[in-house]
Amino acid sequence: MNLMGAKIPKSTAVYGGNEYRNPKGLTIGTNTALGHRAILDARMGLEIGNNVCFGTEVMIWSLHHDYNDIGFKGVGGKVTICNYVWLGSRCIILPGVTIGEGAVVAAGAVVTKDVEPYTVVGGIPAKKIALRERKEYNYSPNADRLHFV
Repeated sequence: MNLMGAKIPKSTAVYGGNEYRNPKGLTIGTNTALGHRAILDARMGLEIGNNVCFGTEVMIWSLHHDYNDIGFKGVGGKVTICNYVWLGSRCIILPGVTIGEGAVVAAGAVVTKDVEPYTVVGGIPAKKIALRERKEYNYSPNADRLHFV
């Protein structure tokens, strides 16, 4: 599927009310579920892997302002969300961040730095709070109708 220039496979569930900034910079893998009212900022690039689960109102930013610049210029970087990541409701991912494979971002967390694979982070700013016990996963957030449209 090509949504306004974004690369989104048919196996990805896209729920209502999402906002896309520069969809041409957005690539999403297979079997991913984008929750309701997500903000996906791909102005500097946004790559979302396979089997990623979004909670409601997730915000991903690839560009923001340099508060030290006299002209308040825009700065940022590509955001990468690897396979089997779970992004909790209302979490915020800031520019240039990579969320490693199998990582979990708790609801309401603000992620300012890269997250290691299979790490659970939470808080403001997000910090490591646990590790996922398994290092291999084989599920799809779209299986068994876990989400409702």
